[in-house]
Amino acid sequence: MIHKTFYKGLIALAVIAFSFQSCSDELEQVNPNALTLSTYWQSAGDLNGGLNAAYASLRDENILGIEWEYTRTDIAVPFSQRSKSTGNPIYDQSFDLTTNQVQSKWDACYKGIFRANQVIDGYKKIESTFVGDDAIETANLIVAQARALRGYFYYVLHHAYNKGSVPLFDAVPVDLADFQKAFSSAEEVLAFYRADLQFGMDNLPGTYNAWQSEVGNGNLGRITGGFCEALFAKSYINENDFATAEIYLKNVMDNYGYNLTADLAESLTGMAEFNEESIFEINYSYDANPLGLGEQNLSQRLSHRLNDGSVVQYTSWLTQKYRNERVDPLDPANRVNRNIYLANGDLDSIQENVLRYYSHRMNNSMSSVDDRDGTMYGENNALYGAAVSAGTHSRQFPNYIKKFTGWNVNNGGAGEDESTDKNDRSDINIPIMRLAEVYLLYAECMIEKGDLTEALRYINRIRKRSHLILLGKSSESSAEFAGGTTTYMDDIDLDASNGEQFVTLSNLMDHLRFSEKPLELALEGDRTIDLRRWGVWKEQLIHIASFQYDSWNYKNNAQAKNPTRWRSFAMPIGEIPTYSDPNLPVYPFRLPKENPADLFVNGNRRANEPHLRDQLTGSQNFIEDIHSYLPIPQDEINSNLNWNN
Repeated sequence: MIHKTFYKGLIALAVIAFSFQSCSDELEQVNPNALTLSTYWQSAGDLNGGLNAAYASLRDENILGIEWEYTRTDIAVPFSQRSKSTGNPIYDQSFDLTTNQVQSKWDACYKGIFRANQVIDGYKKIESTFVGDDAIETANLIVAQARALRGYFYYVLHHAYNKGSVPLFDAVPVDLADFQKAFSSAEEVLAFYRADLQFGMDNLPGTYNAWQSEVGNGNLGRITGGFCEALFAKSYINENDFATAEIYLKNVMDNYGYNLTADLAESLTGMAEFNEESIFEINYSYDANPLGLGEQNLSQRLSHRLNDGSVVQYTSWLTQKYRNERVDPLDPANRVNRNIYLANGDLDSIQENVLRYYSHRMNNSMSSVDDRDGTMYGENNALYGAAVSAGTHSRQFPNYIKKFTGWNVNNGGAGEDESTDKNDRSDINIPIMRLAEVYLLYAECMIEKGDLTEALRYINRIRKRSHLILLGKSSESSAEFAGGTTTYMDDIDLDASNGEQFVTLSNLMDHLRFSEKPLELALEGDRTIDLRRWGVWKEQLIHIASFQYDSWNYKNNAQAKNPTRWRSFAMPIGEIPTYSDPNLPVYPFRLPKENPADLFVNGNRRANEPHLRDQLTGSQNFIEDIHSYLPIPQDEINSNLNWNN
């Protein structure tokens, strides 16, 4: 509930004391050494202290909801489903106003709003004390950050709850009556947070580099004008106003100096934080406060939970999409040297300069037990789990999510650091927005506009970064990478159901929605908003629920602690996993040459595994008017007398 959240927000400053009335004169006396609301907000230092508390609110994992929001969609399933349990209300689309996540996300956003409002109110109180250009500029930057953060928190609330209608607070409530806010309309909330974002656009440095060069070292990680403009543009796309969004997206792409990183891993691991692709990311640190608790804990636990698959995993539908991505055979980055092992685990030979099995984008996003070309914590994906402390690909772990983990660290396959002082704690930053998302938003605008050439230009820039076959014709003006090291699939079939053997606006839109965006932005990019605005949420849940899967044992796994990974590999029912390379020896999934039926006799397959199916219950329960937004939390209804006015 909002007033409870407000008091939580005050705690973070840790310097505010309240005096309570008493019939005793002695108890009415105020400690002259105590800091109060009336004595704290006296300087830019005080404002920055409050601003730090507002930034700290971003670290609440429920704002992005990576562990649960995506299980409402086609992207992820909770671990409980893969272990064949049921009853997860978010995944089953049976959540209501009492569900924990519904309350927690609401509380987290309003905590951030109240903290931002503390800074804004504090500035108004002492505005006249800022004299001189430098002092005025310093104060203006503080207020602009507070307003931009408040705008972001309201963006999240507007698109998550009650069809956009939530209480608006432009100042800190003073008494109980101030908390009894009638809900503002969705249109009013939209206008309010856009005004905050506009103020940020007009007054904040555009990028992380600009913060460092224009304001000074030590400002890396602060919210930027570029993020405000990108989110501003996204708010128009969410309203299906593509013409207006196009203007702002083009400016973000052309005039801030953002560029795609050469390696997707730079944006998804800790190897290159605040890089040239990053528009805004949540900053985490382990070393800054290794013993902190609660909000003082500056690290995040998501990396550990994704590493061992114990919270969330990708849907089987998305997993198959990653596996089916087509790598470019002409791109040298797709050539690898591959070890070939005998059945007893001894090295037989090394294949040199062979085409990798799976795409770089898949390798940056998830592991697969049969991927012998990618690595995970210094071990081959297929061998990961050799370390005593690491889990293995088996049974309910057909794949691990590699996004936002330290998979590229060479530690012998031990996984995330599980030592006593670092267990469940990571300093990997989590992106809120990066340039690749802006490219895909702009491509959508171009498709809506009818400009296929321009849409392909930006989609292919992202695909080229991951060394995939590019879409369209090499002779088109959008073919920026045409040459001897790039393949353009002139006759690529983006939508086999309509029988078209070439790229059209209609099948390119479907490809963008159900391939490029989920594959590039899994666990990023507001998938719930996309499915809702496209009007396909239930249809897509029904679609992914329609697929049935067999699970396969991965046998004779060379040099691993569990040579056979039981039921670790999922395939659509009736499909037999094979590899096209005739030079490979008999691998666990190759058909025996003499009698293909032997593959099933030896127990290598477990047919029609129900726990590998996606959204069986959720697709049946989903009702657009009820489940496309989260409901008003029960605590808010209980505490706000005007919640339904």
